[in-house]
Amino acid sequence: MELMLRSLPAQHREIIVATYFRRRTTREAAEALGLAPAAATARLYEAMRDLSLMVAVRGPDRAGPHWPFKY
Repeated sequence: MELMLRSLPAQHREIIVATYFRRRTTREAAEALGLAPAAATARLYEAMRDLSLMVAVRGPDRAGPHWPFKY
């Protein structure tokens, strides 16, 4: 999982860390990151979508330097 998180763009990684690992609400994370709440929500959605795709395509142990996939 750590490799997958590291392979995400910095903006996606920071919103995941701010919400899931620091246990903040999306609104709290938005404030901490200087984002509008709607922007934080959208960024979190995109980050989770990308992580889900990584798991679905590569499996939890196989994310690597070929990320991001082209949609």
